[in-house]
Amino acid sequence: MQRRAGAIYAAFFILVGVSAYAFIGIAEQPTVSLAGDEYAAGATLDVGDRTYTVENVDADGDSGALSWTNESATFTVTFENDTTVSPLEVQWDGQRARWSSTLADGSTFAYENGTYRVGVNTSADPPTATLTHVENASMNESVAVGDTLAYRNNETTITAINADGLELTWAEPYLVAVENATDPSAVTFVQQFDVEGRLARDSTVYNETVTVEDVKSVVSRPDNATTPLETYLPAADTTSFEEGEAIHYAGNETTIERVTADGVTLAWDGVRTETVRFSEGANITLADQPYFTHFSGSSQVQILPRGDAYDTYQQQLDDQAYFTERKNGLWGVTIFSGLAAAMLLGMAYLPRKG
Repeated sequence: MQRRAGAIYAAFFILVGVSAYAFIGIAEQPTVSLAGDEYAAGATLDVGDRTYTVENVDADGDSGALSWTNESATFTVTFENDTTVSPLEVQWDGQRARWSSTLADGSTFAYENGTYRVGVNTSADPPTATLTHVENASMNESVAVGDTLAYRNNETTITAINADGLELTWAEPYLVAVENATDPSAVTFVQQFDVEGRLARDSTVYNETVTVEDVKSVVSRPDNATTPLETYLPAADTTSFEEGEAIHYAGNETTIERVTADGVTLAWDGVRTETVRFSEGANITLADQPYFTHFSGSSQVQILPRGDAYDTYQQQLDDQAYFTERKNGLWGVTIFSGLAAAMLLGMAYLPRKG
């Protein structure tokens, strides 16, 4: 009798467990399906007066990006007070601490271990140049804009390569000096002399200074006469600017936007590529309008205005969550029924006491 009852109850739990497991197998999880266009990498989307390009879509990595071209972007750069800047970056009319020289295409000049010939390649994009040893053509070096080059005891920078040849530029830095005021509005750039470089380039003096009666001095060749360094050097190039005045920075026409005790900020307008990153369900702003994103495939995304579509999206997410909750409950029923059936059968077939 004991075994028969146990078998009946066990069969009941097995039936319940199998039924729950079978329902798990046939139940289909709700999907998120939204009306709207799908975009892959390289596709474009117009919002207002802007055109956005889909840069990448990676549903597995839950990431993606859009880009657009900002034709009126504002750029800024700040120079801290009491630091130096190079005239290769900052220029103004009449600047004296900046020099340049052009090595014409085909010309020769003394460089490193011999004489080299300049060969300009203007068909390259961007243009390049080759420096070839006159006596050994296998000794050559390719250079481009931005590279540095030792020229006549100057550490120069290649600032242009064109049909005229190779433009070399070198300079002495300027100290950024903000006026000492409660609310400063002006900044002064003061030339800082490269004494070592100047002495090396001047064959009429020795390369090192000496101290004579506590005065740093320069020694002339060949008579060894001394001249105070302060007298030897020219007057420093000193130029001041007020807020709102124009100045050149990195080839841009900039404005002295703000002067504070901490430094000076330059600002200019230009073209910049802006990036908008997104993920699943992310809220993004396109052309000042609210949108959200949904990965409709591993490499496809829907970009939809917030509103009814977003409400539908949230409802479908809730449906998925409810389905998962019910499915987890059925798994619990299946597991519990199996354990209960096993326990009942085990107890039913325990050996009887004699």
